[in-house]
Amino acid sequence: MQRVLSNIERIARPSPDEMAAFRAILQPRILPPDALYAREGDICRTIAFVEKGCGRLFYDLDGWEVSKEFVFENGLLGSLVSFFTQRPSFVHVMTLTQTQLLEANYDDVMTLCGHHPVWQRFAQLLLQDQLCRLEQREASLLKDSPEDRYNRLLHEHPKVFRRVPPPYVASYLGVTAETLDRYQRTNPALSANPDPME
Repeated sequence: MQRVLSNIERIARPSPDEMAAFRAILQPRILPPDALYAREGDICRTIAFVEKGCGRLFYDLDGWEVSKEFVFENGLLGSLVSFFTQRPSFVHVMTLTQTQLLEANYDDVMTLCGHHPVWQRFAQLLLQDQLCRLEQREASLLKDSPEDRYNRLLHEHPKVFRRVPPPYVASYLGVTAETLDRYQRTNPALSANPDPME
């Protein structure tokens, strides 16, 4: 729990009372690997910070799963859009490993934000971050070559390649498993510097 809370304190800069109010709405939860946290078409009534583990958001296109995003420690598991709008989710959300979470439900989050402006600002920062990442990903899919997308992901988020199964990474990059394998064979650096969270 301390890893997540320290990160949030660093970003939000709450007072001790504000931090205590935030802690009070969080519930620890542990999910096994391949657990469905949120389903496409359902309203996401809870959201959770990842203390340890990882998950993915993906679309199901007639049985073909397309990875949208991967979530690691300190990230948020769930559909932010569905959670904050209380409308059906466009994505499925699953764990990839056993995952330790700090979870909050919608009503508690709204009450917290209503009583403490610092947490309303923090929620806005989360949404802004999500919007920026979505726009960057959309631009990359439209403008970059698959190999450029691969190289950028390798440079900016190498842990994805160590902690996420290759078929999910391939669908995220918009390439076949064979193409991803070819890219990886030309990058031996992947075998170095293992992720300390594994």
